[in-house]
Amino acid sequence: MRLTAEQIASFHEDGFLVLQDWFTPDEVDLLRTETYHEFGNDQPGRILEKNGAVRTVFAAHKSNDVFSRLTRLQKMAEPAAQLLGDEVYVHQFKINAKLGLDGDQWEWHQDYLYWLKEDAMPTPNVLSAVVFLNTVDDFNGPLLLIPGSQKMGTIDLDVEKKYQQLDVAESWKPTLTADLKYKISKRTLIRALENSRIVAAKGTPGFVVFFHGNTLHASAGNLSPVDRLSVFISYNTVANALQPIANPRPTFISERDFTPIAALPDDALLAPRNGHSSPQREQLASLAG
Repeated sequence: MRLTAEQIASFHEDGFLVLQDWFTPDEVDLLRTETYHEFGNDQPGRILEKNGAVRTVFAAHKSNDVFSRLTRLQKMAEPAAQLLGDEVYVHQFKINAKLGLDGDQWEWHQDYLYWLKEDAMPTPNVLSAVVFLNTVDDFNGPLLLIPGSQKMGTIDLDVEKKYQQLDVAESWKPTLTADLKYKISKRTLIRALENSRIVAAKGTPGFVVFFHGNTLHASAGNLSPVDRLSVFISYNTVANALQPIANPRPTFISERDFTPIAALPDDALLAPRNGHSSPQREQLASLAG
């Protein structure tokens, strides 16, 4: 599924693009079921809130066939390649829980700053595609974005001293918590809003937001009793592959296999699973290479 010229222009102007009804109810139901299944898996990529609730699960696409196919659907990978102008691979995959009354905030930040400083990603020609699996309203912590903020460029920030003292093996953890490692200051936020505004991405289950790596974004805590589940797929261009560094973050956070995606048809998400043979399954296997 290709984006129109108007949609591409809107993304480059605002730094994000909201697409309603991008996934069907059946697809959303499947993704939601698999999401709760992943929440129950105790593994290194599962990050908890301070109260013990699940906050984020990383890299489920490496072990879960449904999420693997999600990253390769034409309606996800093809728009990413259109917007970035090159072949893409998955740099990072995460499921954000934002559970009812338990989901904490995400402070204002730019994703690319983390990927530059922590992963040695050369340029901000990167984006995230977010699939929302519940209705998102004013009360359950909608994704907040500032239109045009990507035009400010990468906002360089220093790391607080408490993070500088962490052991190398633990230094990646503050990039994932409610108390983020690189915080946008109040002064910077005011500057970003001088000629813009804060927009809340809201919609019904199955809507998607594509946003640029330098777009300022945040979300408040979930003050409703309803979970707000979202799947983040961060697509990077093959030409923007990470540079070698000492002590890289775990690959479940920062992928270092830069093989470009072989796209699957949009109906592949609901394809037969569990090893059952079918002509459609064989076709998908050939498309995946």
